[in-house]
Amino acid sequence: KWMSLMRPIPSSLRLPIPSSQYPFAEGDAMNRNPQQRGSGGTSMAAGNGTNTSEEEEEDEEEEDEAPDSAKATLLEATARMAAGDSVHNLHERELDRQVWSHYSNQPNPNIFGNLFIAEDGGFSEVEDLWYKSRWITALLTIGFIVSNIYFIISVDFNILAGRPASGEVDDTTRTMYLVTSPISTSIFTSGRHSDDMIAFFELCGLTVLISSAVHQLCVAKAAKSERKKWFALERLFWQIVPQLSSYSSMRLLHHVSPTVFLSTLSTHVSETASQDTTDAIKGWVKMIVFHLFCLVVGFDSFLVKIRAAYSSINEKNLTWSNLYGAAVFMVQVLGVVRLGTFVQQRLFVFIFAGEDAVMQPHEKAKQHVWNALLVRKIKQTFPLPKFFAMMLSFDDTDFQRLVLNERKRDPGESGRAARKKDPFEDDSGWSNWC
Repeated sequence: KWMSLMRPIPSSLRLPIPSSQYPFAEGDAMNRNPQQRGSGGTSMAAGNGTNTSEEEEEDEEEEDEAPDSAKATLLEATARMAAGDSVHNLHERELDRQVWSHYSNQPNPNIFGNLFIAEDGGFSEVEDLWYKSRWITALLTIGFIVSNIYFIISVDFNILAGRPASGEVDDTTRTMYLVTSPISTSIFTSGRHSDDMIAFFELCGLTVLISSAVHQLCVAKAAKSERKKWFALERLFWQIVPQLSSYSSMRLLHHVSPTVFLSTLSTHVSETASQDTTDAIKGWVKMIVFHLFCLVVGFDSFLVKIRAAYSSINEKNLTWSNLYGAAVFMVQVLGVVRLGTFVQQRLFVFIFAGEDAVMQPHEKAKQHVWNALLVRKIKQTFPLPKFFAMMLSFDDTDFQRLVLNERKRDPGESGRAARKKDPFEDDSGWSNWC
């Protein structure tokens, strides 16, 4: 009942696994008793699809039953595979049944009992994070930064120079509407167009980002304080560089995307609940004004960008120039919602904010210090080229691998081995082929 409510994909839609990947020896299914072999041949001739109603009947019959032994479980699995059930579907259903029978009768099931936050902050496992594909990720990041900066500068300078952003002589996009047109006409001279303000605003933001990157690099190079050095490198690689790879004025829309806005609103409500009335009102006014600014300017930026990319998109012939313009525009659109930054921030809240899920000032300080200490540990562990590759490719998956551990099960067993061990292998025998 409860598993069916949370099952996202009907089992009949799952792709079957080739027979070469079955976790049993070839011909194993045919070595069973004749009754199983006969039913298996009929169903296999019909195909690998599964019948949802048959699955539901099986689940009802076996709802509270667990296999008597590993052998009985394997026999049942073999029979079901011979009947055409896919390995993926079988594996999921059987594991669900095993875990359900283990925890369902407990009033307060301790499902997370074997998980704990690393007492050493995860620093002892930094050396395990390296793998060769990080070189590719680092090179791609650098390529995205260079191409994105070039595209922004070329498009915005065309606009400010009075040339069509798309490069077409008969381009009419500069006379099209923008929400900020009344504001831009009051700021610029009568000879300017409404998209000049968007281009100017975007170039200013890019200049600030590049200047900040250079400043943090200089601080890290010249700082005598260890704290300033590692804080500067942390801000450079994990705050500024990710923004440069897909920066555009459209990224203001990140703050008004539904998921991000609702998360920000929930956090703001929690933070203002403990403030006095005056501070709370100021906070709400700032929040409303900021998000209105992001919505209006971000929307106009989207209009300018899509009109600038129009000549690259609406072409019959495929050229490198057209492909480049369309590809950079696509990357900028995909970067509107900074998914990696958002996910990482949620992980930081999960680890550092505690039960109330609200980051207090001292908790934010702990997060910043942990990041800086991690940068220092990476620098101490790897040579300079690998250090840069690690910093450019570090993501939320690495963070989770460092911070979360599983408890040791046997004396002398390492944390890495404990993570690989199946907590139900003694009961079900499924770990022999999982």
